[in-house]
Amino acid sequence: MSGDLIQSIGRFEDGDEGGGLPWLGGPRGVVTGLLLTLGAAVLLALSVVAMFAIGEHIVSKLICAFILIVVAAVTAYWRRQRLAAHYEAAQRLVESADPDKRQSGFTELMVNARRGRAEHRRIAATLTAYLRRPPHDQPNETGRRQLVLTLLADFTLSPLAKERLDLSGASLAGLRAVNAELPGVCLREADLSNVRFARANLAYADLVGARLEGADFTGARLEGTILAPSALARR
Repeated sequence: MSGDLIQSIGRFEDGDEGGGLPWLGGPRGVVTGLLLTLGAAVLLALSVVAMFAIGEHIVSKLICAFILIVVAAVTAYWRRQRLAAHYEAAQRLVESADPDKRQSGFTELMVNARRGRAEHRRIAATLTAYLRRPPHDQPNETGRRQLVLTLLADFTLSPLAKERLDLSGASLAGLRAVNAELPGVCLREADLSNVRFARANLAYADLVGARLEGADFTGARLEGTILAPSALARR
C-alpha cells in the first residue's frame, strides 16, 4: 500500500493525472497548501505521541512510514504549486504587449519546463497558441517566434506533452526546424514558406492546405503525410 501511495505522489508531482488542476499556482493553491501543511503538522504531532505511548516496535515502524508518506505528499504538493505559480507568471508575461516582457516570459517557460514535467502540457498549449496568432509588428518578433518553435521542436518538453500539437494556421515562414521532433503535429493551413525542416520528424503530421513554397524537407520523416512518396504517387 505504501508503495502505491509513493507512486501516486510521484505521478501527482509529475503532472500525470491527466487534465491537471487549473487552480494550482493561484491563491486557491496557496490556501490549499497551507491547510495541507497545517493538517500534516497535526497528524505528525499525534503520530509521534502515539508512537511513544504504544512503544511497540512494529507499530513504531508503521507510524514512521506514515510520517514519511505525509511529509513526501506535502513536499510534492508545494513543488507542484511552485511550478504552477511560475507558469502562471510566465504566461502573463507572454500575453503582454511589451516585447521585452514576452521575451522574459518565454525564458521563464523554458526554465520552468526544465525544473519539472508537471506543467509541460500547459506550456505547450501556450507556445502553440502564440504561434497561431499573427506575428506582432515589432523588432525581433521573428527571433521570438523562432525561440517558441525551438522550444516545441526540441526535447525541452516531454513527448507526451507534445502529442498532437495544434499549429493549424500558424505563421512559421522563414523559421528553422532542423532535426525537429514534431510527430503528429497539426500544420493544417499553416504558412511554412521557406521553413527548414531538414531531418525533422514529421511522421503523420497534418499538412493539408499548408503553404510549402521553398520549405526544405531534406531527410525529413514524412510517412503518413501528404508529402510521403506513396501519397505523392497517388496524386
